[in-house]
Amino acid sequence: MKKKIYLLYIQRFLPKFFFTKICGYLSKKKLNIITTFLIFIFIKIYKINMKETKYPNIFYYKTFHKFFIRKLNMSNRPIDNNKNHIIHNSDGIINGIGNIKKNKIFQFKGCKFSLYNLIGQDYNLNNIFDNGKFINVYLSPKNYHRIHMSYTGILLKIVYIPGTLFPVNNIISHNLCNLFTLNERVVFLFKTQFGLMIKILIGAQIVGSIYSSWYGPIIPPRKNKIIIWNWPYINNFYKKDSVFLKKGEEIGYFSIGSTVITLFPPKIIKFNPILKIGKTVKVGELLASF
Repeated sequence: MKKKIYLLYIQRFLPKFFFTKICGYLSKKKLNIITTFLIFIFIKIYKINMKETKYPNIFYYKTFHKFFIRKLNMSNRPIDNNKNHIIHNSDGIINGIGNIKKNKIFQFKGCKFSLYNLIGQDYNLNNIFDNGKFINVYLSPKNYHRIHMSYTGILLKIVYIPGTLFPVNNIISHNLCNLFTLNERVVFLFKTQFGLMIKILIGAQIVGSIYSSWYGPIIPPRKNKIIIWNWPYINNFYKKDSVFLKKGEEIGYFSIGSTVITLFPPKIIKFNPILKIGKTVKVGELLASF
């Protein structure tokens, strides 16, 4: 317990943005044999299966950053193509799953955080998703860091919400209340066959940026205000620049590991009954049905 308290105390006063900026800079430097050695050590420590990757030879990666955002051989992640199934968007560990009750999302015993604050204080979306369902998946440093589409849909909106950069590992997420409304994050709103769906990519310490596949880096640059991009979609007709993604297509990636929270409106989906906190999940597996 004391160890957890000390860690939280240190994190509150650590210059998180500066530390993240330095780590991001170093990760993108070509350090030749040093880079290769660091990647080799990282693979050994975290027991990463390189046979799953698109480029298993570690000499392919000229920077540590390129290794972090490595692509998978997607034949190792078969997509559940049942038209009534929604899939997991990432590899990771379930940190939370359940119902949104009276605008509150469960984080850990004794702590619930606000849906309204999580999504950027949008009253309309809050009313749509209140009493719906949520799932929180943590991507550790060893995981594949790219995020995929859970179901075919079209992008309606992106919202950047400023905040701090606490780590999102188990110790912090199970002890620091409101962690996910304190950290900076990006909210993606999609329209699908079953209704609206929200994907929230949570920033964290050392996560230098969040990238989307069609827009590029959303953060940085960091600005101390909420920024909203409304995507072209009017009266059910797609415009030229609209973003339409099929189930399993890539949404974007974290520079390192972090957390993805997915939200569903009430009375629409049923979670796969085998899912629970602590369970390891992979891209393409069954998340829910409708």
